[in-house]
Amino acid sequence: MTPVLAVRSTAPPRTALPPASPIPPRSSLLVSVLVGLALAAPIAAYLWVALHRVGYPFELDWMEGGSVELAARVVAGHSLYTAPSVAFVGWTYPPLYYWIAAAVAKVTGLGFLPLRVVSLGASLVSMATLGWMVTRETGNQIAGLVAAGLFAATFRIAGAWFDVGRVDSLFLALTLLAVAWGRWANGVRGGIVLGMLAFLAFFTKQTALLALVPLLVYLTVSRPRVGIPALLTLLALVVASTAVLNASTDGWYGYYVFSELVHQPVARPLWVGFWTDDILHRQWPLVALLVAGGATLAWRAGKRPGFRSAPVYYATAAAGLIGSAWVSRLHTGGYANVLMPAYAAIALLAGLTYAGLLHGRSGRIARPLMATALLLQLGLLVYPLGAQIPTAADRVAGTQLIARLRALPGPVIVLRHPWYSTVAGKGTFAQEEAIGDVLRSAATRGARALRASLAGALNADHVQAVVLDGTFDAHVFGAELTRDFRLQPEPITATRLYPLTDVRTTPTLLYLRVRVARAAHAG
Repeated sequence: MTPVLAVRSTAPPRTALPPASPIPPRSSLLVSVLVGLALAAPIAAYLWVALHRVGYPFELDWMEGGSVELAARVVAGHSLYTAPSVAFVGWTYPPLYYWIAAAVAKVTGLGFLPLRVVSLGASLVSMATLGWMVTRETGNQIAGLVAAGLFAATFRIAGAWFDVGRVDSLFLALTLLAVAWGRWANGVRGGIVLGMLAFLAFFTKQTALLALVPLLVYLTVSRPRVGIPALLTLLALVVASTAVLNASTDGWYGYYVFSELVHQPVARPLWVGFWTDDILHRQWPLVALLVAGGATLAWRAGKRPGFRSAPVYYATAAAGLIGSAWVSRLHTGGYANVLMPAYAAIALLAGLTYAGLLHGRSGRIARPLMATALLLQLGLLVYPLGAQIPTAADRVAGTQLIARLRALPGPVIVLRHPWYSTVAGKGTFAQEEAIGDVLRSAATRGARALRASLAGALNADHVQAVVLDGTFDAHVFGAELTRDFRLQPEPITATRLYPLTDVRTTPTLLYLRVRVARAAHAG
């Protein structure tokens, strides 16, 4: 496997995990080949799905169009962080993903393609980095494939999200690159590079701080020449970027990226549900393998691992990744995509454990047992490939929706799917989830500005139609919607265009301004 990282100098701390026996018996070799083929399958399956979706011109996730709107703003030279209004509400993410997607869009053109290209490439980097870390640590390429393949196999339970035009895959790739670099970094220069990688991960999604700061603190104690420069570099870049972006956006960057998010409610059932449902229910064979394998390796070692050892490093990294997923899951509205760091951590530990148990005399016995656990886990993660790929009917429904929107008079608000309105030439408006995030946050600055804008959003005659996914969204506009608009008896299109993942929601209800509705009825 070709290294993903090139690290100057060298040698990892002396207590690296022991490599597996170099020449296993023929039966053991057959088991290894079987494991390798089985773990390559989910990577191939993911690529098959992703390559069939990358050019799909409609949403894979119901918020993906809003993400395209953000990239379009970057291309147009507009800020991502402004006072929230009916025209635009920023999202609670730093800008790096949208900057990169906008750069790709200058080559490919605007739309879903540039965002998905970035996400697809980043997801492959994550798989390669997991595999490379385990292979370098253990000298066992099959173990590296175990880590990469197990992560690929979580595609569906992580929301079928790896290739979606959202920030998560890029954030995870940069985070895992930081973990890999930190393992073998040496000296002040290596620490500075580590801090820069950690900052880039943060500048994609704030969750990176939760995932990486525990590891940086550990390195500060265990390898201070690496950890201290890394922490200082990360702190300096976070503070400097926040100061610059706050100054250029009248403080709205800090509001969206920090204040709004931390003041939103917590999903209390997931304090425990994360562990019982998202982890144990979905990946109990791997959890059992890690517990039994960890106990076996500890018993074999006969003593606690040194503080600077590989097991402690990876345990700290995994704790940060899993902890960041847990905190993200507690955020109300969080979908299964936030579990990606946790599943990556489990896959990493599984690859390391696989290689560790093959070492020594017990390897011949452990190999078939581990193969059984891995195959069982893969069986539990199998998903129907066809259900993840858009159909010809989906494309027809999307084409009909855009044509219907284009035929409507004047600007049209498509509340949950503003990119469809933009494509139809009917104006650009804020996305419903971004509106909801501001209104339900206890950080009142944004809510006050947004309510003032929404109060007159439909008074002006320039908005001629409003399209909602259901009556549950009517509250956004209040009495003005029922007073000045009439709900049409028929849905906006006869066919429904549903996204393939996350909330199954689609543009359905058509409200026309009263005089427009009367003219249409008279016609």
